[in-house]
Amino acid sequence: MAQKLIWKVTVTGKKSSGKSSIVSEAVYSTATPVNSKGFIRKKVNIDFMSNDYEIDLLFLEMPYETLNEKFLSKSTFVLLIVDITDMGSLLDADKFLEQYNDEMEIFIIATKADMRYTSQFWEPEISKLAERYGVVYFIYSNRDDFSSILKEILGYTLAKIYNPGK
Repeated sequence: MAQKLIWKVTVTGKKSSGKSSIVSEAVYSTATPVNSKGFIRKKVNIDFMSNDYEIDLLFLEMPYETLNEKFLSKSTFVLLIVDITDMGSLLDADKFLEQYNDEMEIFIIATKADMRYTSQFWEPEISKLAERYGVVYFIYSNRDDFSSILKEILGYTLAKIYNPGK
């Protein structure tokens, strides 16, 4: 019998960084942004350490500029979106991580990888930021399948919850 969980996932980042596209990819497997106010639900079944989990992911998109600490604090994890074509999004991510990294599980998603030719930063800068704060990052293009990234994030989160010392 599967263990049932409900996790709140906050998706944040600078305006136009790709937050809506990430939520649409995660929930509907399409890069076409879905305009939504409030939570968007995605049911996921995952096997972790020989146990089955049925997880209701409740995605909430919250722009960095309008962060609500009350909602943020109740998140199981945060997807911090950075746009490789906007150096300001990397600087905002640095501020966000400095402020919140000790309080919650955060994953960096670098978007618009298909626009590398116009990037203002790339993997060395993302890697350095992730290493400084001890977070995991992913580089994503909307031409890629987001479900594999989401599955990896869920695995990291389950490991952190059920093996906190590791």
